[in-house]
Amino acid sequence: MNIYTTKEYKGYGDQNYYHNEYRMEGDEVVKYSCNRHKVFDGQESSWQEREKRMKAWKLNDPDMSEWLKKAI
Repeated sequence: MNIYTTKEYKGYGDQNYYHNEYRMEGDEVVKYSCNRHKVFDGQESSWQEREKRMKAWKLNDPDMSEWLKKAI
């Protein structure tokens, strides 16, 4: 379940964008870094999307930020 999504921001290059997502997965909150970029395969351009798991917190973790605790 998605808890919060940051505003998309432009990365390096003309067609490269990033945003972060915070998701509830069982008893953890997981931060993902998401990326979408356009690739040309020789005939047409298409969007490719990737995501990378960055960090995770247990629900009672004292290191989790207050705003994230409130968003749960």
